[in-house]
Amino acid sequence: MNNDWKEYLQTNGVQLFDETADNKKADNTNIICDLSQFSVIVIAGDDAASFIQGQFTNDVNTVDEKNSQLSAICNNKGRMIANFRLFKHQNNYFLSLKSDLVEATIQHLQNYILRAHIAIQDVSEQLIAIGVSGKNATDLLAPFINNINTDVDSISFNENYIAIRVPGSQLRYEIFCSYDHAIALWKKISAQAEVVNSSSWDYLNIQSGIPFIDANNREEFVPQMANMELINGVSFSKGCFTGQEIVARMHYLGKLKKRCYKININTDKKPETGDKLFAENARAGQNTGAIISVEKNPEAGYDALAVIQIADIESKLFLHNTKADANEASITVEDLPYVFDAE
Repeated sequence: MNNDWKEYLQTNGVQLFDETADNKKADNTNIICDLSQFSVIVIAGDDAASFIQGQFTNDVNTVDEKNSQLSAICNNKGRMIANFRLFKHQNNYFLSLKSDLVEATIQHLQNYILRAHIAIQDVSEQLIAIGVSGKNATDLLAPFINNINTDVDSISFNENYIAIRVPGSQLRYEIFCSYDHAIALWKKISAQAEVVNSSSWDYLNIQSGIPFIDANNREEFVPQMANMELINGVSFSKGCFTGQEIVARMHYLGKLKKRCYKININTDKKPETGDKLFAENARAGQNTGAIISVEKNPEAGYDALAVIQIADIESKLFLHNTKADANEASITVEDLPYVFDAE
């Protein structure tokens, strides 16, 4: 995180992360928040497009300066090392991903560079990320970017700002800009919208069914387990990429045993990403899944996105591996904003 930006926010009383965040504001009002839980990697060079086409799960050829996409990189076993939003600006490609995956992602990609003419760099110090959401989001951003596109995954930009429309029940935009331009935007919009902390943006991603893995879930799931193909994060026609054989075999020939579900966990203590879930009838010590992301529900407990065994989804689920704790951390499966066929 840019230290000057962090100091500016803290000087102005902004709490960056708070597990007791009032996420009701995120649901119902115009909000602005810092997105420093995400970092940005740039991939530049003459061979950038062809290189990442051979590494990413989605078709890079559909990305241009007006269209972004969700994507992922996998290991040889088809397990995701990271998933992210990919966008293009000034002929360079940018990945917005959870900050604790930056080092592993860069290291993985560098292993495949060989003779490719590209450079990979963490540019989070130079590129500030801000979230703006609400029914008036486009009006709030209008002084900074003209004619903002409202289509999901679209990019609106000028020489100072990049605004990407991301999924949500209300208009949601992720803004990328320099430190100086971030201050200008923050000063104006924070006077017209509720300032919330970064956790509220992760809460909105949960409500939208968008699972961003972190270091606690790295190399645990094939993309389909995290519903990546349902949120336009996988192309099965683009050709080869690292781990593609496993991912394609699961799609065409395999039987998917796990899916990502939205759940509510009845507990007063915030669970952690990577925490295991258990089914009542499972064999002792055998978990049925794990939490990808989790944030406070404004009414009760914690909402989460979790990968769970499809066969156990009708069973009683709970967080702890003892029946004594079942009532204290029981789990309710809730609807996602998209559907999938029961495998």
